Amino acid sequence: MNERLTELRDDERAACFVAERVTGAVAEPWDVKGRQGAVDAMLALPDGRTAAFEVMAYDEDYGIQIDKLLGADDNFWPVVGKWWWTIRIGNRSDMPRLRESYGRIVQLCEAAGVERPDQLWSRHREVDPDIAWLMESSSSTMWGHSEVPAIEGDKVRDVMVTSTGRGGGVDTSLRGLRAALVEMFAQDGVAKHLRKVAEADADERHLCLMIHRGALPFAVADGLWTGTTVPPEPPPLPERVTHLWLIPELGGRVLLWTPAGWQQTAPTASRRPSRAPPVNVAPKNDR
Repeated sequence: MNERLTELRDDERAACFVAERVTGAVAEPWDVKGRQGAVDAMLALPDGRTAAFEVMAYDEDYGIQIDKLLGADDNFWPVVGKWWWTIRIGNRSDMPRLRESYGRIVQLCEAAGVERPDQLWSRHREVDPDIAWLMESSSSTMWGHSEVPAIEGDKVRDVMVTSTGRGGGVDTSLRGLRAALVEMFAQDGVAKHLRKVAEADADERHLCLMIHRGALPFAVADGLWTGTTVPPEPPPLPERVTHLWLIPELGGRVLLWTPAGWQQTAPTASRRPSRAPPVNVAPKNDR
């Protein structure tokens, strides 16, 4: 790695290397020499402008995040029906609504004699807004066990709630990426980096996320690692943050959001990113 960047951490140097290869910029370590609240690097762009460049390694295990939250309830929610029920949560953002609505969903399914909400939903798509949300918008599942009573003598079987295992379908279109980023950006650690880069004095302000595979929902992560298309929607960036880099750990491509839309590149193969097809480019004012 270039000696200019030796003051940076390994992940910061790697991110600067990618940015230099993709944009033709020259990176300079910036959060050094006693600077307070500074971004990690400044990029001197080929056209003479500057870009503030902040790097964050996002490596929290997504399943572990959910498990920690469920652990506060000992992985059980109160019994609400006649059968024993199990719930598997695939996205942390599902939890507030699911906690409020699971009782209603259980009662509707039991009244119809079905063990899974999708069986009721497939018959009547407008049967209930909570069931429609569960089937269309959430990544969680519910399963009733009609042969196992919820209350049997002195034994009470509360609803068992666990995280969804790593596996399932692949979101090759990356339609779920924006929702995953909304949840990610709401976390204190990520929000702090966003504020830092938003306040930087530069012509452009870039946030670069070095993402561990387990840090996103499985479908989105696999689509990001193995897919070949760019997301159909812009990322939920604060107004002053102009660029977003997504660099998957050990991945074969890099995604870059600019005011012109999404681009993807293999930074070791090309100096300039390839542009996405126009249908997939969302303009800046659509945030």
